[in-house]
Amino acid sequence: PGVGSHFDRHHTFVVRYKVGEDLGLDMHTDDSDVTFNVCLGKDFKGAGLQFCGDQGATDHRKASLQYQHRVGHCVVHRGHRRHGADDITEGERLNLIVWTRNIEYRRSRLWSKFNIQSRSSRYKRESEPPDPVCLSFTHNRDY
Repeated sequence: PGVGSHFDRHHTFVVRYKVGEDLGLDMHTDDSDVTFNVCLGKDFKGAGLQFCGDQGATDHRKASLQYQHRVGHCVVHRGHRRHGADDITEGERLNLIVWTRNIEYRRSRLWSKFNIQSRSSRYKRESEPPDPVCLSFTHNRDY
């Protein structure tokens, strides 16, 4: 097996989204190598998951995909992929989140390519203006 071929650490938790609560989970990255996000259920509308570029890349604030949760389905993404939840418009949704890590991968050059804290160069210059949906009030100083 190669670097990152298995997971040797994980952090698992449940998040709840309800109308009027947990509004606007801001655009962010996860402290994981790979994230599993399973929609556990309840009846809901809205609260899509918006994906943007990889942390540190020239397109890190460019929209790439909007995912709509479905009960019993899991979306899998790399932790350095920027993403954020839209507000829920009706009902309540529960999601099981599993953050996984691989120590060997975290020692590799590939991991450090995406880990901003380990680089002195920080973010690369963006090739064009950011998409508004990819802006983060919490994480972008120029928002």
